[in-house]
Amino acid sequence: MTSARVIIEGLRSGIPYRETAQAITIGREGSLRALTSLMDTVSHGRRPNAFGQVIRAQYGEGKTHLMHAMAHQAWDANWVVSMLSISKETPLDRLDHLYPKLVSNTYRPGSKQAGLDAIITESLAEPHLLAESRAVDLTERTRTVLDNLARQNAGTAELLADVSGQFLTLAELKRIHRENFHKLLKIPSTRIQEEIPAYLILVDWLIARAGYEGWLILIDEVEVLGKFGRGGRARSYANMGRFLTGLGDRTISVWAVAGNFQTDVLVERHDMEQIPQWLSARPREAASADWARIALEELATARPLPSPTTAEIRELMRRIYELHQDAYHWTVPVTHDRFYDLVRENIGTLDARLRTWVRLALGLLDLWFQYGVDGIEVRAEFIEDVDLSEDDEVERDGEADGQVILRPRLFE
Repeated sequence: MTSARVIIEGLRSGIPYRETAQAITIGREGSLRALTSLMDTVSHGRRPNAFGQVIRAQYGEGKTHLMHAMAHQAWDANWVVSMLSISKETPLDRLDHLYPKLVSNTYRPGSKQAGLDAIITESLAEPHLLAESRAVDLTERTRTVLDNLARQNAGTAELLADVSGQFLTLAELKRIHRENFHKLLKIPSTRIQEEIPAYLILVDWLIARAGYEGWLILIDEVEVLGKFGRGGRARSYANMGRFLTGLGDRTISVWAVAGNFQTDVLVERHDMEQIPQWLSARPREAASADWARIALEELATARPLPSPTTAEIRELMRRIYELHQDAYHWTVPVTHDRFYDLVRENIGTLDARLRTWVRLALGLLDLWFQYGVDGIEVRAEFIEDVDLSEDDEVERDGEADGQVILRPRLFE
């Protein structure tokens, strides 16, 4: 499949392939430059004001596409990248549930193989591992895991799985340690949930030791936090704040949130004031109130992505117009300017979201490619944004969000 075909198919299916992210990212240069600056700061050993940033935009305005462009930018700079979306199965308030999903969606530059095994193997191959690891702020459990991994003897597969989120019981870890070192292991029993920050620090160190510049974590659908109860939201904000204050020297994160989150959640639910108070009133969680404040401040002050200018939309339409022809080896029988005008006429408003422009442009080109322009009239019958709630009780009427339906009408 040609590169042009990959890009068009990616736009049509909503799958942001590498080629699509590189070719169709329009008007987001400021966000990409900000990420480059943050990556440079961290990779040179300097401490930034925040180890991350928040992307805020309405549905259909390109948040997810931008995050994929950021991933490709990071890979090009020799960074390891992890991507995930917050959901009921990947809740931010439970790091022990989130961590396995995170590392299972971790990719090295130039590799399609997900996971940490190759990174750990590369790191273990470097000399002086144990001596250098003493400077890393690990817990007794995570240090035991690393010490036993360094032996590369008994339990290696189980230890690799442990770092990847299939956590060993304390009894299993003690058994492996006894086989490797021929002595009993005496460490306190801890909850896995409390160990996750140390696991993240360990992975950060292993990534840098394996020769990569750093670890970029991209987290989408942050607005799903609005579906959590107060306790779930509070712990989620606290965990987000931990990432933003730095979990490891080389780990940065980007968080994508819907534009209405500030009003619908932070303001209407009074989270800015009440969440830190809720955490502070609970002795076991009081220490996390400051982390929650950091996350809340970042979410509250995040500026929305700028709307694309008319010139940028014209450029996007031009690229799609040219790529479609390259992908299917045909010639559009109207000029680019006329093509833009026809898309514009069907949309009816310059305030339409980028996703609507793209879908309508592709729909027109696909119909022209199939039927030809002469003897056919095309009109958009459905351009609408629907409720994107993930609540189980929300019923859909069969139309996808923001879907554009084009009906060809053949002239007699």
